[in-house]
Amino acid sequence: MEHMIFLSYRRMDTSGHAGRISDDLGRCFGNSVMFRDINSIGPGVDFVQALEQAIQSARVCLVLIGDTWLTETAADGERRLDCPDDHVRREIEMALNKEGLKVIPLLVEGAHMPDEDDLPVSIRKLARLQAVELSESRWDYDMARLVTVLSATGIGQRFYQRLSRGWRFMLLVVLLAVMAVPLYFWRAASAVDAYSGLWYLPNGSYWSVEEKDARLWVDETHFESHQVWRQGPADIVDGELRVQLALVFKRTEPPFLYRLRLSVDRQSLAGSVRRSGRPAGESLVLRRRLP
Repeated sequence: MEHMIFLSYRRMDTSGHAGRISDDLGRCFGNSVMFRDINSIGPGVDFVQALEQAIQSARVCLVLIGDTWLTETAADGERRLDCPDDHVRREIEMALNKEGLKVIPLLVEGAHMPDEDDLPVSIRKLARLQAVELSESRWDYDMARLVTVLSATGIGQRFYQRLSRGWRFMLLVVLLAVMAVPLYFWRAASAVDAYSGLWYLPNGSYWSVEEKDARLWVDETHFESHQVWRQGPADIVDGELRVQLALVFKRTEPPFLYRLRLSVDRQSLAGSVRRSGRPAGESLVLRRRLP
């Protein structure tokens, strides 16, 4: 059987992620599209020959890189990648040397792409290839991006062409819905990260902005007493940070209302502040660092 995707991985490094990726892509393109040694090589089959045949018939080779992929050693202490007979190294060598085969590094477990100097000469080209990162916090979104990349190479095309026009439309709607949900939460998380941290007021007091109970919370520390004297919730509305701070020791006093916008470089918040119930306000700028 000819497989269109060859998955290269090291069992001691990323076997769990390899199974998860294989299952996800199988649900999207069909189980027959993926070659993974543990599922695709039967008993009594020459392991090396099967790998070579699979790479020759593949359209894409996914190289799965985890946090120990580069440093994994054999029993004698030698780094596995430095051994010419290492099966991962040989898979990558064959993939890089096959004309027309697209090689895509996949980064998991927070791994980074290795430098060319960290790799054997025969596979140094791998370090120059654009990678796709798969993170636990946005797995579905990252997998959707990978599916888009793979679809651009023609994988899954024949399955798609067999569908009627109505089923194609339904499939497109489902894919967009699946991608939209994690994208929404990823954008929300990115916005929270942009506002989190310390913000300094002109008088030396400062805000501590962090996420509490699924929303932003602000504590303002007074520049003289060094104690939190105002605090309250914050929301991001239409690209604007809206904060309501109440005095810690005088809850009966009207709260202070802030409407601030983040600068392009994310180093300042500019807008206005006013007391609740009062129409007039004052302009205000907070900065990440003391002036």
